[in-house]
Amino acid sequence: TWDSYPLGFLEQAWFDHTEKDAYLRQGHPDFAAFHHDLYRGCTDGRWGVMEQQPGPVNWARFNPAPLPGMVRLWTLEAFAHGAEFVSYFRWRQAPFAQEQMHAGLLRPDSSEDVAIGEARQVGADLEMLGEGGPSASKVALLFAYEAQWMLETQPQGRSFQYRELALNFYTALRKLGLDIDIVGPDAEFGDYSMVVIPTLPIVPDGLIERLQALACPVLIGPRSGSKTSSFSIPETLAPGPLQDLLPLKIVRVESLRDGVREAGDGFSVSRWLEHVETDLTPEYALSDGRGVVFAEGPYRYLAAWPDAALLSELVGRMAGEAGLKTVELPEGLRIRSSADHILAFNYSRTPIDLRPVEAALGAGARVSGSDLLEPAGVAIWER
Repeated sequence: TWDSYPLGFLEQAWFDHTEKDAYLRQGHPDFAAFHHDLYRGCTDGRWGVMEQQPGPVNWARFNPAPLPGMVRLWTLEAFAHGAEFVSYFRWRQAPFAQEQMHAGLLRPDSSEDVAIGEARQVGADLEMLGEGGPSASKVALLFAYEAQWMLETQPQGRSFQYRELALNFYTALRKLGLDIDIVGPDAEFGDYSMVVIPTLPIVPDGLIERLQALACPVLIGPRSGSKTSSFSIPETLAPGPLQDLLPLKIVRVESLRDGVREAGDGFSVSRWLEHVETDLTPEYALSDGRGVVFAEGPYRYLAAWPDAALLSELVGRMAGEAGLKTVELPEGLRIRSSADHILAFNYSRTPIDLRPVEAALGAGARVSGSDLLEPAGVAIWER
């Protein structure tokens, strides 16, 4: 990973003002972790952080200071996701040139800044944690750069942002305490208990056969199979070759204006809605009866941009079908298992009572962190 600036997400238009305010000095609780898992998947497991933010930076429209403790949290979270090293950028804040307002471990006068104490604490943490490395994940999330490029070329609605959709799926999984591998379209899925494909407009050769070999739950998101390799609409219409898995056809699509929501029973969809022809009975439908989720065997197709409630319900149901152990985490709390430990990270602005989480995890002895985990705090259990 070239750099890690978790507060930089504030410049992304996809996050609403509530999230920006809630995570002003911490960063979105899934943003850095998403990229850790993405780059681990891109590099056959070997990766590190070349530039970890140690304080306020200089290049964003606004540059808040990290909450005390966040530099340690971000570093340990990278470790839990398999980073071989984390390098802080920079050692000393430069008193000259265009980056003179970018914080370092030392201030411009060479006195110690806040982050150097947290870096020392990380050293002690790593002595206790050992070599570590991430545990084997049972959930695969498919991410394709080709899909990102295709959807940037033809968004068919300015709010259809591929990275945001992928992050939303990832967040729904993480809120259930699940560890995730982010893999490419050429991945083998045999070791996974659950596969999630936020969207994949162009379905590569061989993917259908690999999906057909699975008995585990598979969720396929909107616009999947909607283009051929030559960027045309398939002769059989979308979802193209995915019709070998699910007998349905997308006959019309519409992008919805900002603020427009179509309601279902306890959920809503926005931004993107597909009109589906099929003999399948919808698993989830809008109030007017139009289906938005269809299932056939282990496969599900999601024909809209889902809200958090629908995504949470879907991945929770699938995890249950897969026999995966889940934990409904409090707001702002995330966990990740390393080879020998379970680590919990408090991204919220309030303390979190860990005792219910600890009981649900069935973890071993807690070796770091108190019952009440403070904001920017990290708790560690033996596995």
